[in-house]
Amino acid sequence: MRRGIKVGIIVGGAVIALPIVAVAGMLFFIGLFQFEPSPGLTREITLANHGSLIIDGKKRGRSEHGFSQSAGYRPPGSTEIEWFGDLSDGDDPQFYEAGSLVVVIDLPGGCLFVRNPSSQEKWKCLALLFPNDLGPSFPISFYAERNGLTTDELSRINELGGKRRQKWPTTYIEKFDPATRDLTCSYHVDNKSSWPLHLRLSEDGSHLTLIEIGGLSQ
Repeated sequence: MRRGIKVGIIVGGAVIALPIVAVAGMLFFIGLFQFEPSPGLTREITLANHGSLIIDGKKRGRSEHGFSQSAGYRPPGSTEIEWFGDLSDGDDPQFYEAGSLVVVIDLPGGCLFVRNPSSQEKWKCLALLFPNDLGPSFPISFYAERNGLTTDELSRINELGGKRRQKWPTTYIEKFDPATRDLTCSYHVDNKSSWPLHLRLSEDGSHLTLIEIGGLSQ
């Protein structure tokens, strides 16, 4: 009799456990699919200068801010596409003409892609990365190579917020003025403290210059 009761308990427990395991497995696989990029189509955005911005949804990758898509530019009257980099998925990039320069801004990625038709390498990527963005192990010179600022300018920005045991700054692009090539950003060292940064893109689009650091905002 006791043996029958024991078998009944085991069978009953298995019957209860099986649906739970099935549901958990289904949720696990759904979660996997949610975090995988779905293949997209190629989009072509007609620009004010009669050129085109090409976003290839079939060429996708991962970035710090999620998924990214390959982007290219077709100059007015041309049939060739100049592939210049990856843009963050989910947000259309901003496009500007600053004199002879073409400027494409990826807001989530904090990047400027600048085209100078007179340069040997037409496209330049300027990433708004500052000291400690990627951890304390990277020297200031590493960041200078990526945004074109001088090490002195980067040191001034790095002093914001004072010395801390851990510092993970975040920079947001707020506005770009194509007439002056002025770039306004907001530099945050935590959830409470931020400073406005006034930067300027050089005439040839090769680097940024620090014009001014605004007052602390809390």
